Amino acid sequence: MSLPGWLAEPAQRLDRMLEGARTPHAVLIDGPGGWGEGLLASHFVLRLLGEERTADARSLAHPDLRWVEPEDATVKIEQVRDLTGFMFQTAVRGATKAAVLEQADRMTVNAANALLKTLEEPPPGSYLVLVTSAPQRLPATVRSRCQRVPVHPAGPDAVAAWLRERSLDSPHVAPLLVELGGAPYRVLEALEREEKPIWDVLQAVAAGRKGALDAAAEWRTADLPELCARWLRHVHRMVRTRPDPRPLLDFAARLTALRAAALANSGLARQTQLERVLLDWRDVSAFA
Repeated sequence: MSLPGWLAEPAQRLDRMLEGARTPHAVLIDGPGGWGEGLLASHFVLRLLGEERTADARSLAHPDLRWVEPEDATVKIEQVRDLTGFMFQTAVRGATKAAVLEQADRMTVNAANALLKTLEEPPPGSYLVLVTSAPQRLPATVRSRCQRVPVHPAGPDAVAAWLRERSLDSPHVAPLLVELGGAPYRVLEALEREEKPIWDVLQAVAAGRKGALDAAAEWRTADLPELCARWLRHVHRMVRTRPDPRPLLDFAARLTALRAAALANSGLARQTQLERVLLDWRDVSAFA
């Protein structure tokens, strides 16, 4: 599987690690999210295991490979214990075992503590890759025991060219790029799910073509923190074009507060809160 241009430098860095005298037992790949961080981890562990890198390690059935993702939004201690047990097993096909922990920042405190024991005394021939878009949420003790490999976003022209190479001509590409922070892999995933941008609904509410109650009902099952994050990116884009951005900035503060509340309280009365903020949006927007 070929890597996009913006992953060339971190991939070369990982290759140099493998070619050096000592490959680190733990690597931390961090980036903004949606820029192929998981693809880079796949590239690395497949080379560690001596496998062809034309496949995606996430879907590869290999006895010496584990790929761990959050369950119900968190990485639990049971998952880490299973991972630790795997790391200490004897390799089946060779002398190397590899594991990838995606969204590592979602480990519970107990899970992170359990992982720390393995990081402090890694078994021979075992390698662990942590992938995260929020390294600051990982305990410092975990970060300090990993070799960091950052992924940096490419410019909009490079992303647009990369998407054109894939013959993506959907009218949803441009608004999705705004909503998803320009992250090309997140846009691809959204298009594969036939997901529409929230911008269409926001325009309809602002123009009076859709009521706040109907829009809130339409979004009743959406991930509220993610919805707010997407919405905020549109607001920040609009702020740059307004002679007086203060109303929009006040609205952005309310939207940010709603996102924080949703992250802290899973029992939030989400539909009521969405109705209120959609009414505020209608008032603050100035669509023709």
